[in-house]
Amino acid sequence: MTEKLYFEDIAEGDRFEGATVTVDRARMLEFANEFDDQPMHLDEAAAREMGFRDIVCNGSYIFCLSSKSSTKIWQEWHFLPSGVGIEVSFLAPVFAGDVLSGEMVVTGTRLSRKPGRGWLANELTLTNQDGEVVLLTKSNSLVRCREK
Repeated sequence: MTEKLYFEDIAEGDRFEGATVTVDRARMLEFANEFDDQPMHLDEAAAREMGFRDIVCNGSYIFCLSSKSSTKIWQEWHFLPSGVGIEVSFLAPVFAGDVLSGEMVVTGTRLSRKPGRGWLANELTLTNQDGEVVLLTKSNSLVRCREK
């Protein structure tokens, strides 16, 4: 792994590639059974009646997969626990077997009022194997500054 990036190393417009994740049917169903047992998440016939081609992935599980993808990026930064002002948009259904790839774009930067750290505004897009954007998140992250 290369050296981790500090706040000063990251600029507006920078792009970072997240990890690729595959939607596992058994895990998707297990999650839905425990946290969101609506018919379209568990029953193929019910999902088809609602216009889906198969059981559709629960939104919270999709968000978890986006976090898994983002972790690869955060591990490249001197990332500090944060996540203020997260906005999430689910743009297309996700199904078992889909292969999802994340890309994060830095949309703004500013120093924090607290010394030693800066804020990054960013957008994460999660795209399926067909190039369709299935999720967009907008959030802010804290990153450590270099010591002076």
